[in-house]
Amino acid sequence: MNSKILEKGLLLIALVLTFLLVYSPHFSNQFPIHIDEWHHITESIKLKNGIQKGLSSTELGFHFILSIISYFADIVLIYKFLPALFALLSCLILFFIIKNKTSNLENSFMIAIFSIIFFASIKSNVNLTGLWFFTPLTFSIPFIYLYMYFFSEGIIKQNNKFILVSLVIMIFLIPIHSISVLFAIPILLIFSLFHLNYIKKQPFFLIFLLIPVVGLILYSRVMDLTILNSVKDLLFRLQFKSDWSVLEIKNSFLEVYSLVGYLLAIIGFVYITSSKEKFQKYSIYVIWPIIILIYILIFKLTNISFLSPYQRNLYYLTLSLPFLSSLGLYAVLKVIKIQTSKIVYKDEYFREKIFKIIYFLFILLIIFLTFKSYFYISNDIKLYKVISKDDYEALKFLSSLKKSKVIATPEISTAIFPISNHEPLATIYFYGNSSVSYKFFNSNCNTKNQIIDNYNISYILSENPIDCNWDIIYSKKDIIYRV
Repeated sequence: MNSKILEKGLLLIALVLTFLLVYSPHFSNQFPIHIDEWHHITESIKLKNGIQKGLSSTELGFHFILSIISYFADIVLIYKFLPALFALLSCLILFFIIKNKTSNLENSFMIAIFSIIFFASIKSNVNLTGLWFFTPLTFSIPFIYLYMYFFSEGIIKQNNKFILVSLVIMIFLIPIHSISVLFAIPILLIFSLFHLNYIKKQPFFLIFLLIPVVGLILYSRVMDLTILNSVKDLLFRLQFKSDWSVLEIKNSFLEVYSLVGYLLAIIGFVYITSSKEKFQKYSIYVIWPIIILIYILIFKLTNISFLSPYQRNLYYLTLSLPFLSSLGLYAVLKVIKIQTSKIVYKDEYFREKIFKIIYFLFILLIIFLTFKSYFYISNDIKLYKVISKDDYEALKFLSSLKKSKVIATPEISTAIFPISNHEPLATIYFYGNSSVSYKFFNSNCNTKNQIIDNYNISYILSENPIDCNWDIIYSKKDIIYRV
């Protein structure tokens, strides 16, 4: 009973610390911290309001889920909690999957708890996104772990119910983040080859043709294309070239995971492949990183990444590593225990104490090295602040006015629609031409008035006074002009 209480206590501590770690960027910023998050909020509110024009359709399922959440709470204010809550869900799912997978090992709890710790150590930045941000990718993470587990266990145990569950999860993810299913198809196919004799006897597996069928039907509907044109368009779109993201060529493996985590994952990889029995049980966790590394190598050679972008592949690779890292740590600790047992002491109790001290210190060292560079982010991919509390209050004031077009800096404009429901002239990336906004705030009054006339602007939100004889209707910190 004491052992069970201790395990529950350690699990609770790991979950609380994970929540705080993922939530930490919001200690100094209570609002969404990435333009992708603001974009998804904007799309969900448009969907909720029945605005179909200009909706981003490939992640419509995610926007639908956000729109449902917005019925129960202010989506802008609660968004800061969503990354940490989904990190907790991912941790719990990963914990129970690993504990079940390693139930035959002498310390499955330790392997499962360290899988959580290594998962929590996965890094985030504004280029790769990650656990700090609530996006379709982070929403998909717990479901990726689930469908990988149910598919592999279903085939190993010849349990069609498990396989069906994995299929349902994959179909569920297609309208939310289809890339989080597409990247895994070669992994699942190669895993299946090791169990070909069973699969050939099961016509049941033809049901997996539903994945491309459902995907094509959804894509053709939302993109308003015929099935044939959808196939052509998808074949083109699923070739992610080097210009998919500005900074992706500069991405380093250490941007997403710690060096000690990688080293332990290699040991875990060797541990699994050291015997046929282990490989049969854990092969999905060996195939997963190998296939992603092949994706990355192809991109490095050709500047094209198929099925999923290079950025996402770095993250999909990292998601495969917490279990391998934990298994590697388990293998190292077994070696330490064996070597310690060879030391001859008159007092057996003293030898056991020595082992526990070494064991404890080694674990502390691993945890320190794992999180040592967690918060280090190079200057070009550091977090930025879209709006301040003063900006939020100004936008809330705008929300009480008749809806029209507003011009502000592209950064603040990113939050205009989600908070006020007014239409911004342009945001940083997704909507409009931001160069016009930058030009507006760096020009004389004549040019400013020309832009106002050309784009039918009704309100100007500025962080600094503008002396162009417009009516001031708000002037707490930010200033709002009616024109």
